[in-house]
Amino acid sequence: MKKPLIFWCGSILNYEGLKHYVGESAAATQWSYGLLSALSANNVDVKTYAPIWDSAFPKGKLFPGKSTYLEQSFDQTLVRYVNLPWIRPKSIAFSLEKAIKDELRKGTRPIAILNYNPLSYYSEALDKISRKYPDIPWVNIVLDLNDPTVDNWATFLQATRRSKGSVFLSWWGYCNAPLENKLHLDAGWSGTLPNTVKASEKVFIYAGKLEEYGGINQLIEAIKIMPDKDVYFDFYGKRSNTALDKLAAEDSRVRFHGFVPDEQLDEACSKATAFLNPRDLSHQTNNMIFPSKLLFYIKYRKPIIGPTMPGIAPEYNSLLVQPADSSPESWVTVMQNTLRLTEKETKKIASDCTKILQKKTWDSQASNLIKFLEAL
Repeated sequence: MKKPLIFWCGSILNYEGLKHYVGESAAATQWSYGLLSALSANNVDVKTYAPIWDSAFPKGKLFPGKSTYLEQSFDQTLVRYVNLPWIRPKSIAFSLEKAIKDELRKGTRPIAILNYNPLSYYSEALDKISRKYPDIPWVNIVLDLNDPTVDNWATFLQATRRSKGSVFLSWWGYCNAPLENKLHLDAGWSGTLPNTVKASEKVFIYAGKLEEYGGINQLIEAIKIMPDKDVYFDFYGKRSNTALDKLAAEDSRVRFHGFVPDEQLDEACSKATAFLNPRDLSHQTNNMIFPSKLLFYIKYRKPIIGPTMPGIAPEYNSLLVQPADSSPESWVTVMQNTLRLTEKETKKIASDCTKILQKKTWDSQASNLIKFLEAL
């Protein structure tokens, strides 16, 4: 019996690709990799159409993208485009539409076409394909949106008017989107627990984007006034942060490791004392955030310090050790309290993490998505 087929619009980069293209998100790639791998394991064939987002020419390549930067465990078609400012979204849309239609003309029929984020070039290409092939459902996987409340979702609804449904990674987005056919599917994990150890060093780890909206400044200011001298703060992420670089040069407790292979990050996290998950609570992106980093931390079943956010489903809230507010003093207090947790308290945290993990395997998330697609 022939396997069902899904077309996926979005690139899945390998480590070298993520390191080379700073505009490509490691969190988005890991999320996509996890879901698509689980779909494959559930007897679904996946074919991806992969434009690689580069800096605009002349900073980036005029015709960006190399197949060697694509994850080889998937059937990926590199989508080339003209990388000139203002032209590149239209160029991606044209190339993507042509590549998919070329495959459809061969008689290939997927059960659905999915796109990671309703970016303009995906929406433009898939709108045209949906007009010509209305029997093939187009489904959006939605993460990033400019604040949809500004125009009461009008821009999103217009861009996706021919799609048959939307999958929201954000709990807030799922609850508030004015749609009938929608699914909440936040994040997942492989199902194999990493080894964890109690290391001799006391280490707080932050792994993720180092932009201001991610709350990095809260941590920097808190570390400056943290009196404990026997702790370390290890940062992992792409690009760099000027304030963090300055602090690392002045404070030996602060160590910036950059963007490292998964194996190296896993080893560090297995020895961590706790994880740091800050956020600028005034930033509008909090509505559309999803718990990829949070679920990555949860795998290690150790304390996670950070605030609740509207995009994160309420079931995660009990796992967070929450500062009273965003002030550096509150962060210092909660970090010091975390260092004083008893063995009984840390075992309770590990148990609570395990309960969430049991519901969030990629296999279960892929099954939820397949059921949603079958119902359309």
